[in-house]
Amino acid sequence: MKKKTILYGIVGLLVFGILAPPKMYSKGITEEEKLLRVGIGAYHDGFYDISEKQFSQFIRDYPNHKKVWDVSYLLGKTLMNKRKLREARLVFSRIVHEGKNFEQMDYALFWLATIEMSLGNGEQARRLLHLAIKEFPRFDWIDYSYYLLGLLELGSSRFAEAESSFRKVSLLSKNDQFIRRSVFWLGVLSLKKKEYEAALSCFRGVWGGAETIPKEYAKQALFWLGESYLKLGRFEEARQHYRTFYERFKDDPLVSAVSWRLGFCNYRLGNIKESIEIFQSFRKEFKDSPLMSHAHYLLGEIELIRGDYSSSVKELNPILDGPKANRLAGITALALFWDYIHLGDREGANRVFQRLQKLGSYEEEKIFIQWLNAQVIFSEGRITDSLPYYFTVLDTKFREKALFQIGKGYFLENKFREAMTNLDILLLEFPNSSFSDESLFMKAECLLRLGNLEQALESYDLIAKRSRTSHWQLFALMQASQIYHFRDEHERAETALQRVIRDFPGHPLFYYAAFQLGNAHFRRRNLVEAISFYSMVLKGNGLELLGQAAFALGEIFYQQGKYEKALVSFENAARYLKETSIWFSLTYMEIGNLQKKRGRYEEAKKSYKIVLDQTEDDEIREAVKELLSHTRPN
Repeated sequence: MKKKTILYGIVGLLVFGILAPPKMYSKGITEEEKLLRVGIGAYHDGFYDISEKQFSQFIRDYPNHKKVWDVSYLLGKTLMNKRKLREARLVFSRIVHEGKNFEQMDYALFWLATIEMSLGNGEQARRLLHLAIKEFPRFDWIDYSYYLLGLLELGSSRFAEAESSFRKVSLLSKNDQFIRRSVFWLGVLSLKKKEYEAALSCFRGVWGGAETIPKEYAKQALFWLGESYLKLGRFEEARQHYRTFYERFKDDPLVSAVSWRLGFCNYRLGNIKESIEIFQSFRKEFKDSPLMSHAHYLLGEIELIRGDYSSSVKELNPILDGPKANRLAGITALALFWDYIHLGDREGANRVFQRLQKLGSYEEEKIFIQWLNAQVIFSEGRITDSLPYYFTVLDTKFREKALFQIGKGYFLENKFREAMTNLDILLLEFPNSSFSDESLFMKAECLLRLGNLEQALESYDLIAKRSRTSHWQLFALMQASQIYHFRDEHERAETALQRVIRDFPGHPLFYYAAFQLGNAHFRRRNLVEAISFYSMVLKGNGLELLGQAAFALGEIFYQQGKYEKALVSFENAARYLKETSIWFSLTYMEIGNLQKKRGRYEEAKKSYKIVLDQTEDDEIREAVKELLSHTRPN
């Protein structure tokens, strides 16, 4: 109500300052009108005490005179000029209700409406303006009537009606000042509706004609122009307009808000140094600003992003420690929690966590910090400890993620049935979840660990059949191939491996799949195909796998009687294999065999001795000793 009264008061002053009263002229002098000469002359000369006395006397002495309503009108204007608004209201009300034939009824309604506005009676003023507009559509001041009506509707939060009235001003008025003022308020209404492009258009128009309107309107238009750019995320344009405001209106009460916004725009533009300087200056210059806590928060956030967690804590703590409730307390607690986590201060993080839980509001922040706390504990490997926090946020927007983490947690803790329960709920409630492939894979792994191979295969196949290609699809194909191989379903195993070769070229498992396919063809004596797949493996960079593939190629060439190629392959294999691996021993045993076959007995003995020096496998040692005993010229 207080805000509305102030609005009406301002409008009343505006009315009295801008509009001149319509001139009244006597059309002939009679005896009884001689009394009016003094009153009218005094009125035009600004001697309102005399004109009030003369007009009042006339109305008392000649209540039935044909000009009594004209005189009443002048008396009402006189009282308005003397700021006797309540007395003026009585005079104009009498004209409106009793002066049916009064020629200037439109003006009487208008002035009565402005008086009601000045007295804070917005609804009554609104009714009178509607009546004036309806009854007198050709009223000279109809544009001003719509303008005042728009202000009244805006003050009563009837935004659609306000917009309609302000638009009528632009259509009906030839007064550029009224038009620009109406456009200004249309911009404000557009901001309220979050139509920021429309607001920009309005405020640009007002600011473009700043020299034709009062300074207050131009200044406000400049500020809201910056706000519109800010809302649109166009921070450079917003910064430029705030800078203009700051430089032109340094003594304005809005300058503290503008200073803060300059810091914010620089922050969003990545001008961190300038942002810090502005906020630090803001803290010194505007110590009582309601935006002080916002400055502390953004400085704290900047330091958090820069990795200076101790400085961030220093900026953020005053917000939580302030004597008054602060709407930034929730988000500040989240930032502080993260600071302490990065500082390795788990106790400090827990203090912030507990403090936020005790606050009366900030439900979203409480939920989010529960989620963060769960994630931190989970990442520390304390999976069982994290689960209660995930369960706490199950009925929130984190439900999908929480179900996934709970399922994953149980899986990592080898609680496979509990894991499957939560993963099944996730897949049922969120069939298009970004976690669906990984969830299906974990479910399949659970079934595999529980010995349910058939059901595990069904889950792997579900992943493999999906249209999108993901690494979980790759893992599912590899696992499925292993199960098929275990069940002697070699054709299906090879089909899965062929899919890996087709869909995942370059992935490390691509070379493993190629190696397995090479082995499969080698076992079936399809040596050409085996060589092709082993050759694929040699293009990779997995050293142990390279060694095994080179060994397999050596075996093929050995069987084909291509001993030189076989020797080269075995020697290549030896370079990649670990000396402690069984493959290394087998490789040197075959190198020894080749050297022996070629009559190079000393080289053969060296190869066999390398095997004896490296291997701990009893069977291989016995076999090599037997070979050594027969390695001598005939």
